[in-house]
Amino acid sequence: MKDFILKDCSRKSLCRGSQAKLVSMFKKPCACMGNFSLRMAMEGDWVRIISVNGGKYAYDRLNGFGLRVGAEVQVLHNSMNGKLLIGHGDTRLYLGGGMAHKIQVAVIEGGER
Repeated sequence: MKDFILKDCSRKSLCRGSQAKLVSMFKKPCACMGNFSLRMAMEGDWVRIISVNGGKYAYDRLNGFGLRVGAEVQVLHNSMNGKLLIGHGDTRLYLGGGMAHKIQVAVIEGGER
């Protein structure tokens, strides 16, 4: 799946895959995208892990923290240029941008828990 960034006048928009909807890069990208990288999740979102697109090391490392496929986590802090803080159960975990980019997630309907 490829990301397309289109310019119309001075506003940039982001569209993912073959979907026709355009979403502003500064609003919630998860409104029309379905599955996306954890790196793109917004602060406060509850997401479910769909897949891990890394090697055995990445999969085993995340599995050791309890971040398995199907786990529900909350994005506590995401500045989009550094570490990503997530909450899982009673624990908080910082992930680097590279590791967060390998995790595919989907927003849980309702968003607030």
